[in-house]
This record gives sequence, C-alpha cells and structure tokens, in this order.
Amino acid sequence: MEVHAHSHTPRKKWTHYLWEFLMLFLAVFCGFLAEYQLEHVIEHQREQKYVESLIQDLKTDTAHLETYINLRREKRSMMDSLVLLLSTDKHKQFGNETYFFARHVFFGQPFVSTDGTMQQLKNAGNLRLIKNENIINEILAYDAAVKELREWDESDTRIKTTFREIGGTVFNADQLYKVFSPDYKFVKPTTNPQLITENPTVINNVTFQIQYLSLSSMGNTQRGVALKEKAEKLIELLKHQYHL
Repeated sequence: MEVHAHSHTPRKKWTHYLWEFLMLFLAVFCGFLAEYQLEHVIEHQREQKYVESLIQDLKTDTAHLETYINLRREKRSMMDSLVLLLSTDKHKQFGNETYFFARHVFFGQPFVSTDGTMQQLKNAGNLRLIKNENIINEILAYDAAVKELREWDESDTRIKTTFREIGGTVFNADQLYKVFSPDYKFVKPTTNPQLITENPTVINNVTFQIQYLSLSSMGNTQRGVALKEKAEKLIELLKHQYHL
C-alpha cells in the first residue's frame, strides 16, 4: 500500500489580511491625495491667470475712464458757455462759438468696460476660484458700479435724443453740419452763423435741454471718477494679494 502525502497551503493569519488591506487603503488614499493636490495646483494656476487678466482689463478701463472724464468735463464747460450765449443776445455776436459749442452737445461716447474676464468669472462659475471673500466683494462692487454708469449713460443718450429733436427749431442745420469736418473733427465756423429764430420760448426750450444735459454730464463725470478710483483700488488689492 502506497501512502500519498498531501501538501496543504498554510492558512494566512488575520494580521496578513489586515496588512494587505492597509496597503491597499494607503495606495488608494495616496492616489486621492495626489489627484486632489494636482487639482488644487491647476485651480490655483487658473485663479492666477484670471487675476492677471482681470488686472489688464481694469488697467484698460482706467485709461478709458480718464478719457471719458476729461471729455465730459470739457463738454460740460462748453454746454454751460452755450447756455450763457443762448440766454443773452451774445449768441448774435458770437455765432461761431454758439454753433461750435452746440455741435459738441451731440457728441460723447458712453463708457464701455473691458469686461471679458469679468464675464468669464461670473457666467462660467469661475468666481469660485477666487478664495479671498473681500476680493470677491470688491470685484462684484466694481461690476455693479460699471452697470450703474452704463444706465446713466443711457439716460444721457435719451436726453441728447430729445435735444436732437428740438435743436432744429433753433439752429441752422446746414451751418451745424459744417462744424463737423469730413475727417471727423470739429471746426469752428468763421462766418458768424445766426440762429433761425429769436423766439424766446423756443430758445428757452432748447436751453433747458442743454442745462439738463450739463447736469447729467456733471453727474456722470463724478460717477466716472468714482469708478476709476474703484478700479485702481481693486488693481492694488489684487497685486498685493497675489504678489504681482
């Protein structure tokens, strides 16, 4: 009789299974940490990129606002001078200045913000990338101020539309047209053109609209100054926070 010896695999201890579990857990956990860290780095890079882009947009805005402010200050000065001329008989003597100033009443572009980065931050949910709550509040406050100025600019445009509708009752259209040269520059007349009416009621109606525009221009100038200060403050805050 042959005796067959059967070999048996030694039974693993429970500590061996525990060790395998711990090793697997550590491998998964480390992979998770690595993925989390990578995502954190990527988000930080995106945050930095958005901030740098926003700073450039704000710098462009401040340059445009400087032009916007200076133009409205100059325009308001001309409108006040025009009101003085129309309110007295001096418009007869200073017809060249009267028509030159009147042509400026129609002119004036609204402020247009360079808001490409701002829109990306808000509309694509990327504002969450900004970790500093104070900076988020300042960004949103600046955006709100831009919208407010835009609304007042639209109001200013409506007033100018009214002035255009009644301006023809006082100013000679041909003479007013000649103030604007073919190369888009204002040219003061030299022929001392006169108004087409001396009716005080009609002149007063036009003068009233010019006064209204002057006050609107003053208000928008002040809003433009405040918006420029907000932009400059936000630029410095971003530079300081992100060490730029």
